[in-house]
Amino acid sequence: MNADIHDQWTSFEEYEAGSWNRFLERLKTKYPKLTTEEQGSMDNLRKLCRENSEINLLEKEQLMSFKRRFVYIAQKCLRPPAVTGNRELIELFVKTLDSAFQDTLNSRLSIQGTLKVDAQGRSRIEDSYDLDHIVQKAIELVSGKTIAWALKHMPVILSRNRKVDPDTREPVYYSKEESVRKVEVYSDVEALQQDINVLKILYEKQEKS
Repeated sequence: MNADIHDQWTSFEEYEAGSWNRFLERLKTKYPKLTTEEQGSMDNLRKLCRENSEINLLEKEQLMSFKRRFVYIAQKCLRPPAVTGNRELIELFVKTLDSAFQDTLNSRLSIQGTLKVDAQGRSRIEDSYDLDHIVQKAIELVSGKTIAWALKHMPVILSRNRKVDPDTREPVYYSKEESVRKVEVYSDVEALQQDINVLKILYEKQEKS
């Protein structure tokens, strides 16, 4: 450091007393930005959400990248003295997803969600889930091999649904009955809801093009 900063810092009584922790606390009072960076900045978190708005069910890579940065800042914001709470962080995270993704996430939570409870086993309606639980369910949705996965790998799937005519060597598609046997049937409501929402996304994209 330069001579002026050195003289200022070494003049602190905490420095003279040789107390490292007290010296750090003194620095924080002199440089408020240190405290902001340590606790995490809600402004930075909101900016991150704006930059990643409208994430949909087909955008796994974007969600994973957003999640890593979001959780890192959120954890800093929750350290004592916390600058925000679990409920507010969940609201920020969920609002970054598009409406179809939000609907699908709500469907999954209604079926597979684990409520957050206190020592007496009670749960608050307005703060029902932990942030980590919400994030994990969102990741499960973009990682599942439902229709989103099928559409992403459509060229491969189509090639597997063809066979070659032994005489003409022309490609021939499997019959309806043969294809049906190759299709995985979705049995739970959540998977069906996800498929519907993915179709909505594709329809909207087609309408815009």
